Order: sequence, then structure tokens, then C-alpha cells
Amino acid sequence: MARTAILTGGMLGLVCLSSPAGAAGPPDTQPTTQPTVQADAVAASDPTAEDRHWQLLSLRTLMLELGFEAAYDEQRVRSTTGDPRARRTFHQTRRTQRFEETAGFEAEGAFFGEQWVQFNAAARWGLSQERHRQSGWGLDDSSDPHGQLLEYDADFTFFPRGRLSGSAFAQRQTDRVPRTFLPSLDRSRERYGGGLYLSDPKLPMRLTFEHSWDELDSRTRDLRDDERRGRNQLRYEATWQIDTQHALRLEYEYDDRREEYAGSRTRFDTRRHYLTLNHTLRFGDRGRSSWENLFRLQEESGDLARDNLEAASRLRLQHTDALASDYRVQFLRDSFQGLTTETWRGEVGLTHRLGSWLTTTAQVYALNQSAEQHADWVEWGGQISASAGWDNRWGRLSSNLSYNHASTDTRHGTRRGVVIGESVTFRDPLPAYIVHTDVDLASIVVIDEARTRTYLPGRDYVTSRAGSYTALRRVASGAIPDRATVLVSYTYRVSGDYDLRRDRVDFRVQQAFRGGLTPYYAASFQCEDVDRPTRGAFRGRDVNRHRLGATYRRPRWSAGLEYEYNEDDIDPYQAIHANGDVVFWQKAAHQLDGKASASQFWFKGLDDLTERDALICDLGLTYRHVLARYLNLDLSALYRYEDDQLYGITHGADLTGALEWRIGYFSLRFEAEYDLLRLPGSRDQAMSFWIKLKREIPVVGGTRP
Repeated sequence: MARTAILTGGMLGLVCLSSPAGAAGPPDTQPTTQPTVQADAVAASDPTAEDRHWQLLSLRTLMLELGFEAAYDEQRVRSTTGDPRARRTFHQTRRTQRFEETAGFEAEGAFFGEQWVQFNAAARWGLSQERHRQSGWGLDDSSDPHGQLLEYDADFTFFPRGRLSGSAFAQRQTDRVPRTFLPSLDRSRERYGGGLYLSDPKLPMRLTFEHSWDELDSRTRDLRDDERRGRNQLRYEATWQIDTQHALRLEYEYDDRREEYAGSRTRFDTRRHYLTLNHTLRFGDRGRSSWENLFRLQEESGDLARDNLEAASRLRLQHTDALASDYRVQFLRDSFQGLTTETWRGEVGLTHRLGSWLTTTAQVYALNQSAEQHADWVEWGGQISASAGWDNRWGRLSSNLSYNHASTDTRHGTRRGVVIGESVTFRDPLPAYIVHTDVDLASIVVIDEARTRTYLPGRDYVTSRAGSYTALRRVASGAIPDRATVLVSYTYRVSGDYDLRRDRVDFRVQQAFRGGLTPYYAASFQCEDVDRPTRGAFRGRDVNRHRLGATYRRPRWSAGLEYEYNEDDIDPYQAIHANGDVVFWQKAAHQLDGKASASQFWFKGLDDLTERDALICDLGLTYRHVLARYLNLDLSALYRYEDDQLYGITHGADLTGALEWRIGYFSLRFEAEYDLLRLPGSRDQAMSFWIKLKREIPVVGGTRP
């Protein structure tokens, strides 16, 4: 007997529908075989016959949930200020206790039938009790806030089988954001929105809207870590599929963002209109040739607003299976922080493949950039590169060789130069240098690659001078992770017109032996020749870099060793790098993995830089163990040691552990975290513990092993 849940007049009832065949009943009501066959025939001829017994609400699964969570957090901060003769030490301790009792549900089903509205929904409500204590330097503080919590996550799909469909969602959740060597942050997220979708073979369209609000808070109420980010986004997309080889795509986006960072008065509000039009036409043999056109317009207002206008056209011709050519022209107008540049660029390229072992590419280009009230420049250049690889009796030999030439002429040298969105990568313990000299430090703006976060000077990064060059160094306790790439915009001083010619050669060769050994050699040579009619103009930068090393890989471990020689006009150094990873044990019940890396740098020191040595070591372990059929243990540890003669000694430790016990619908999870970041003059350590209990109660459907 099938049971279907029906919601009528605000009451939930159950209606029993009798099966046509095999159902038990009084003899005078028992159906015969002939009516059953007729009913089946009618249902087969009328696909909607089954839907005539529609229900206002049908549930595939319904699961209730009871939960309890307890957490304890403690953070100890010590800092030392002043000179050695009058040094002062400050201590501060923050402790937080939290208890939560919750009840919730998870459901999956449909309204009015599967062809009308499908949904997935979950909600959790509860009471919370907290206790905060702060002691040490500054005012002692204590508070005992109590309140309620509400989380939900609902997804609705309307007319999923129709040509026109829609969706809506609402989400409010809390979780944790882990940070290396720093305490985790509490994150509260809210998301609301929906969309309309037109499924059409000629003109598919999509219209979506999303509102989001994220809050990051320190578990121990450290205001320096608090963040607030809000976003309203409206997006429209349409593709006109003219035929199988011809398409036109339109995209429009309205984006309203708001960012707030605690520990400072800095706030960023930006509103953006973004329009993109893409045209693609494929032709020739098997459609391998193409003509692509792009029009892009971005208009922003508010803080750190950036406006773009781009028009580009690209023609690719596939002459033969081995030979192809590219032709491209582009216009770009870029405005940022009151700085405006206009760039015209054209390029021609040729690609040739000789069998499967050699690919050769040649390209020439020219561009002209003019800047309002700033220096203008013209550049032309070219590149030729070759990539080869072939198998031999020992394994596979591969190599790459490229040559680049660029000639730049600068005009109106009495004005400032401008750079918008220069890509810079941080790599500890190396500083990240900006390309141009004589940078105006006050003009520097640093954002992440996705342009979703603005980094703050002094808190996330610091600037320093290396002769006429400018270096950026990330702050270990800031928001920029190691090896992260950021975008930097700035102005720089140009004291006179100058011509710059740059030649660069890059080469790499390696032999991958069948036994797992892969030795390699890589080199980069750069020479810059500058004609400077006046003193203090742009200074050329020569590079002579070599890397010689080898990696050895086996099924359960690998190791690598490299020697690096970098003769740079800014900050030359030599270094030795070693790394390795190993699977110590790997069985059905448990696995232990380890990894390690170490780098030793010797810096020569030029201009205003000091000759120094730097050592950085990273060690990591990960352990997973199935203690019993329903009991799992996960442990991880990461340690960093950095000794820089200029910046001092840094210790970082990050330990996490989780023990989870799950039997049927009952689960118990215990988590622990310890973080340590010890910098010269400060020490920040924190520990956190969580206990989570959850009991699920199946009502409709739902199974657990």
C-alpha cells in the first residue's frame, strides 16, 4: 500500500491509494484482471493519467535531527616593544566557552508533483549560551551573552521538465575558516536568490540574482580579524546559436559590493556594470579556422573603482594539419584611481608542428599606450619559441627554448608613469619586487587575483626600498598566504624620456628516466639596455638565473634537490632547495603521509640591501586511521621554521585532530586545534576544542549503514 503525504489547510495527513492488482480487500470490491489491463492501457496511452492523483506535498525523505555542541577557545598573545634598554612586554589572554542545543530537519520532495516544483530543504534551530573572559594588558572584560541560532538551506526548482524553468534558494549557515598557524575564524553566511532559465536550441537564456553577506569573526573576539562582506549580483546571459559554426553570446552583470575590515577604519564600496559581447564564426576544414570578436565594457563607481573598455578581433587560420596563423588587433581603455590609459595593440603569430615531437611558435607585436596627464610609451617586439619532446630507450627527453625581444620608447618623461594590475607573486623569504623604479609608495593598491579583496598596508604587507626599486613583503600574520599572486596598481616617477631594449632567453631541458629519476636544467638570461638622456631615468635590469636539480619519484615516495643561482641587478642570491614526500604506511585501516621542504638562501646585498642568509623549513604529517568500523581518526600537523638574519626567527605550528564515531543515525565528533605563530617581538598561540553530538530520526525514507 503506497502512502503519500498531503498537506491540506495547514494539516499534514496521509492518504492510502490502493494498488490496481494484488491489493487485499473485500471479495465484492476485488478488481478483476480485465479492468486492470484496461487501466494499464489507458495509463500507457495517456502519460498524464498518473499525474491526475497529484498531491500538494509529496516527500521522498524526511529526517529529524537533535544536536548538541560545546566549544572552548583560548588565545594568549604576548608582544614586546621598545629598545633593549627600555623594553616592555604585554600579555593578554582571551577565553571563550560556548554551548548549543539544536533541533532540525532535512526534507526532499515535490509540490504538486515532480513536474511542477522539486525541493531540498534543511533547517536547524537552537539555543546558545556563551561566556567570554579577557585579562591582561588593557581593560579586563567579561560577558555572558545568550541567544538563539537559526540555520537553513533550501533549494527549489520550478518546472524542471519545461522549456522555461526557474529556481530559488535561501541559505544561512555557520562554519569555520581554517588559517595556517593562526586560529580559525567563525564564518556566518547568508545567500538568497533565484533564476529563470529558457532552454531553447537557438536562443538559450539565463537570468539570475544573488544576495550574499559573509561575516568573519575571531572566536576569541580579536577585532583585528573581523570582516564584513556583502554582495548583490544580477546576471543575464544569452547565446544566439545562429548555426553549428556561428554563435553570438551576450553577458551582462550588475555587482554591488561592500567590504569592511576591523582593526582599521578602511571600508570599500563598489558598484559595477559589466557587459560582454562575444562573436565566434568557425569555418574551413572541419571548422578549425575561426574568427572571434570581443567587446567588453566595465563601469564602476565607488571606492577603488576601475573602468574598462575593450574591443578586440582575432582571426585564426588553420592552413594545414601542421601550420596555423593568428592575427589579432585590440583597443583597451583602462581607468583606475583617477589614472587613465589607452592602448592599441596588434600582433601576428605563426605555429608549426613537426610530427608529435616539435612545436615552433613565432610572434611579432606592436602597441601604443597613451596616458592622460602621464607618460606615454610605444613598444614593439617579438617572440620565437620551440618545444620538443621525444621518447628514447631511457625514457623521455623534453626541452623548451624561447627568445623575447621588446623595444620601448617613452615620451613626456616629465610626467608620471602609471601601471594598472601588475601581477606579483609572494614567495617566502623572497621579497616581491615591482617592475618599475621610483614608485610612489602612497599610490600602491594591492588586491587579490579575483578582485574580491583589498589588502591593507602595514597589516597584510609592508613596502621597502631596494635602491630605486620597491619591494613588497607579506606580513606573516596578515591575510596574504605564502605563494599567493596579487595585482598591484601604482604610479612611478619618470625623470626624462628614455628608450629601453630588452632581450630575454629562457631554456629548460629534462630527461625523465623510466626508473623515476628526472634531472633538469633551466636558465634565464635577460639584458636591458637603456638610453637615458638625463640622470635618474629608468634603470635597466639584467638577470642571469640558473637552476640545476633532479627529482626522484617512486610509488610511495619522492624527493627533489635543486641549486639556484640568481645574479640579479636588484637582489642577487644563491639557494639550495630540497623537498620530499613519503607514504610511511598505507593499509586498509590506516595511512600516514609526510612531507618536508627546506631552502637555504645566501643574499649578496646591493644598494640599500644588507648581505644576509635565510633558512626556511616546512614539515607536515597527515594520519588517517579507521579504529573500528564506525570510528575514524584524522590527525594533521604542520611546522615552519624561518631564520632570516634581517627579519629574525619565525616559528609556526598548526595541529588539528578529529575523532568521529558514527553508528546508524547517531554521530559523535570531537575536534581539537592548536596554532602557534611566534615572530620577533610577539607570540600568538591559541587552542580550540569542539564536541558535536547529533541524532537523526528518520520519518520518511532515509537509510544509514
